[in-house]
Amino acid sequence: MTTFDGNFAAGEDHSLDESVGRAHRGRDRLILIRHGQTHANIARILDTALPGAPLTDQGIIQSRRLGRVLLPSWDRLTEIVTSHALRARQTGAGAVAGLHHLAGPGVRLRHEAGLHEVQAGEIEGRSDFDAHRRFMEVFHAWLHGDAAAKIPGGESADDVLSRYLPVLRKLVAEGHDSADAAGSADAGRNIAVVSHGAAIRLIAQHLSGIDGQFVFDNPLPNAARVELVRDVDAGDGDEVGSWTLARWGELHHEPEEQ
Repeated sequence: MTTFDGNFAAGEDHSLDESVGRAHRGRDRLILIRHGQTHANIARILDTALPGAPLTDQGIIQSRRLGRVLLPSWDRLTEIVTSHALRARQTGAGAVAGLHHLAGPGVRLRHEAGLHEVQAGEIEGRSDFDAHRRFMEVFHAWLHGDAAAKIPGGESADDVLSRYLPVLRKLVAEGHDSADAAGSADAGRNIAVVSHGAAIRLIAQHLSGIDGQFVFDNPLPNAARVELVRDVDAGDGDEVGSWTLARWGELHHEPEEQ
């Protein structure tokens, strides 16, 4: 029987975990980063509506540390893309500042609609156990095949996928266009997105086809990330199972180069 521990809003500091994998020739790498710690995280508040709570001092430190985490990808990373949530924008700004400090200017900051957190509907703003349990019951249903489940006033998995995946498709296409213009069409690109825990986990399951119970049992702490890799010619970038899991938080699944 599945238990629900109500820790959706909680997060630990994993921002000093080792750096991202390098982009290999012929492979794209998608780096999905959860935002840094917020005041709502500390209070265990379901904070999904825009613009949302700001980062704590610890969250700001986490965001700056992401510069070092992303440093190995700097030569094939042109921008960091964030949701419109304040916490994601602040995290992206900190990561860009950290990269600029370590490697100089070059990586830009950009914000895109559609990358925000799963909307909690009528339980938005609550911090009680029952609200977290209801959110996680719906999330569990999504990961096990019921994409239509939702909290009243909130979103279904289908709703989240329909707004999130087109943004990823656009980012993949733009990366290939810039590679073509540079005469390196077969070179892998790194695509870094600062987003939100539940949304990242759902998208990662869709893109990689990983087991739903694994996704449910392994929440992402603040500033942790999921990394997915794929061949550069593997379609538009939003198809089910078109990416391979390389990292989930502290867990490594880096596939061997062919």
